[in-house]
Amino acid sequence: RYENFNVEYTASIILSAVAVAVGNSCHIRIKGEWKTCSSLYMMLIGRPGLGKTPPLGFIYKPINEYDDRLYEKFNDDWNEYERAMSCSKDKRNNDGEDSLIKKPHLTTTVISDFTPEAMMNAHQYNLRGIALVVDEILALFNSVKRYSSKNNLIEDLLTAYSGQPLKIIRKSELRPILIKKPCINLIGSVQTNMLQEVFCTEFLANGLLDRFLFVYPKDRKISMWRQENRNIARPDIMNKWRTIIDKIFSLPCNVDEKGSTVTPHILTLSEEAEDYFYNWYNGIIDSVNAIEDDTEVESRKMKLNGHSARLALLFQIMKWAADGEDMLYVGLDSVKSAIRMIDYYEDTYRRIQEVLVINGIGETKDAWLSLLGDTFTSADAVIAGKKVEMSRRSVYYALEQLCRLQHPLVEKIQHGFYRKTTADNTNASCTIALSNGKCTVELPQSAKVQSATTINTEGYE
Repeated sequence: RYENFNVEYTASIILSAVAVAVGNSCHIRIKGEWKTCSSLYMMLIGRPGLGKTPPLGFIYKPINEYDDRLYEKFNDDWNEYERAMSCSKDKRNNDGEDSLIKKPHLTTTVISDFTPEAMMNAHQYNLRGIALVVDEILALFNSVKRYSSKNNLIEDLLTAYSGQPLKIIRKSELRPILIKKPCINLIGSVQTNMLQEVFCTEFLANGLLDRFLFVYPKDRKISMWRQENRNIARPDIMNKWRTIIDKIFSLPCNVDEKGSTVTPHILTLSEEAEDYFYNWYNGIIDSVNAIEDDTEVESRKMKLNGHSARLALLFQIMKWAADGEDMLYVGLDSVKSAIRMIDYYEDTYRRIQEVLVINGIGETKDAWLSLLGDTFTSADAVIAGKKVEMSRRSVYYALEQLCRLQHPLVEKIQHGFYRKTTADNTNASCTIALSNGKCTVELPQSAKVQSATTINTEGYE
């Protein structure tokens, strides 16, 4: 209300900021020995002017202030180090004895412009965790090309999200860097017209995008500015928010005796929370097990358990920080909240896929159909789609739309089987219909695109 922030962006950035503050101080036990930190990869999507950056700066302000305090401490330590070095030099000149003086290193949380090596260096001196905050997410992805094959940024991000150790060995490094329990948060924005570049074959194939939570507001209208009543005192929102973040930062991030490995506090699910969580995910497992064709299995679905567990941990810690609830367990309410948020993010992901399909089908339709025979199966269509860089979801969505045209190019014979219609219909009208909306299917201009949830899960048809 006061800052004119979009609600969907604001709520998601709050989760991101809390994940940064928690870092490696607390982990959640998902199942058996599978434990994870709460780090999130998040992408804010929207047209220019919708307001992606302002709430990011506002909500991350207490974290940047926390970094400012760390920087001031580093400056004090550095000044002391220089004085000690000067005294040590005089002492060596006088009696020839050497004294070991430890060189201070800057501890920071948020980094924006970096190389993979700089990211690793920042993380090794901040074992609690770091946050990659970038204004344009594409700039981060494109930086992979900056150093050719030597850039391992994407691989490092994939490894870190999985909780596997990060290791860097370079000739330029005096000592190898090993981070046994990485905790890297990532948040950035992208304009809607750049989505095709983000959802490229490479990032889909390596699973990077499966690790992201996407925020794409349903209401794409920019809010009007409203004047405040100057006679009414404005609530001190920032001070309240700062108090919550500082309390979360106060959670200790314990390390072992050598100071090289974190030993986080492990929270487990309460019995009723575990029952609810397992039943929910077992439903996803059942839907995947029912799929016969391996090519039709969505890899993203198999990441939902990790996403939801991280969010459940964040909700429990927020309840503790804001309302004084305990942190003995991750409770049922936190798990339910996490699953509701996952439903939102997955609905957002489906809407993005529909936008991509509608924007891209016109360019690839002819090439894709030319690879198919007069009759074909859905599996044939998926294989042909791969050759023209159409994702499996794009293929099924395209089949559905081509069958719905006023003059259908494809008709469905039975489940999983299709045939092309007469050659008279195989002209550019399909491209026009799908790109301009001159068919019975509404396109994203109205924001009432048919949800992908209405597509049958058995083959997405």
